[in-house]
Amino acid sequence: MGINAPAFRLVPAVMLSALVGCSSPQVQDGPPADSVDISAIPDAIPSPIQVPVKNTPYTLGGIHYQPMASANGYAENGQASWYGTKFHGKQTANGEIYDMFKMTAAHKTLPLPSYVKVTNLENGQSVVVRVNDRGPFHGDRLIDLSYVAAKKLGFADSGLANVAIEGIDPETFARSPVHERDGDLLYLQLAAFKNYHNAQLLRRDLFARVGVQAKVVKGEAPEPLYRVRIGPVESPDHLEELLEGLSSAEFASPYLVYEKPIVDVGSSEKTVTEVEAEHTEQVVKAP
Repeated sequence: MGINAPAFRLVPAVMLSALVGCSSPQVQDGPPADSVDISAIPDAIPSPIQVPVKNTPYTLGGIHYQPMASANGYAENGQASWYGTKFHGKQTANGEIYDMFKMTAAHKTLPLPSYVKVTNLENGQSVVVRVNDRGPFHGDRLIDLSYVAAKKLGFADSGLANVAIEGIDPETFARSPVHERDGDLLYLQLAAFKNYHNAQLLRRDLFARVGVQAKVVKGEAPEPLYRVRIGPVESPDHLEELLEGLSSAEFASPYLVYEKPIVDVGSSEKTVTEVEAEHTEQVVKAP
C-alpha cells in the first residue's frame, strides 16, 4: 500500500491561499480495510447544477489557478491518482464531505461542482464522476479520483493511470437519447442496504411520495446488498421526469447505472437467469 493521494489536499476554497494540506504529513493514505463491492456503486448522474458554482481564482505554492466557468467542452489527457482513508469524512473544497465510496474527484481548475467522464487509456474502462474538490497538487497529476472510482477504472492497486477526461454538460446529458449499452439498460439507483427490510421501506416510501415503482435488487455474496433501483429509463423525457419527481420529494440524488434487465427480489417478475436459479434461491414477494 503506497501513498496514492497527492501530497497536498485542500479544504474550503476560502482557505486555499492559507493552507498547504488539511492533515499531518505523517498520516499515510490508503484503501479501506474491508473489500468493496464496486458493482453496488453506480456512476454519478450529471444533473443540472442547482447550487452556486465555485470557480474563484486562488494561489497555492506561488502558482495562480484560474478555474473554468464551465466543464462544457473540456477535454484533456493526463495522469490520474486517487485518495482514500486519509481524507475520508473531511470537508472538500466546495463544502461537501469527502466519501471515498462515492464517485467523486478533485481537479485544480474545473468548476465545483461539475461532472466529467474519465477513461483509463490502458484498459478502456470509463466512469462518470462529480468534481467537488481541488487537487491534485503533486507533480504533473491531472485529476484525483475517489477510491471507488479508481477501483472501477482498475488502477486502485497501482495508484496511477493515464486517463482521458471529458467535461459533461448536465443540460445536454438530460436531453440526450438514452440507449442500451452492450445490452445493458439504464436505471437510477437510490441506495444500497445490507438489510432487506430497509430497502423495502425505501421502496414503499418512493411509491407513496413520488408514485414511482422501484425494484429491490439483491447483490452477490459474501455480503449481498439490496439495491433500490428505478427503471429501466425509457427516454430522456422519462429521465427528466424521474429526476424532477425525486428532487421535488427531497430524495437524495440518484446514481446512474447500466445493468442487464434486473431481477426484482420484491416482485414476481422473473428473468431467464432467475428462473434458472429458483431451485437455489427463493424470490421474495413484497406486500
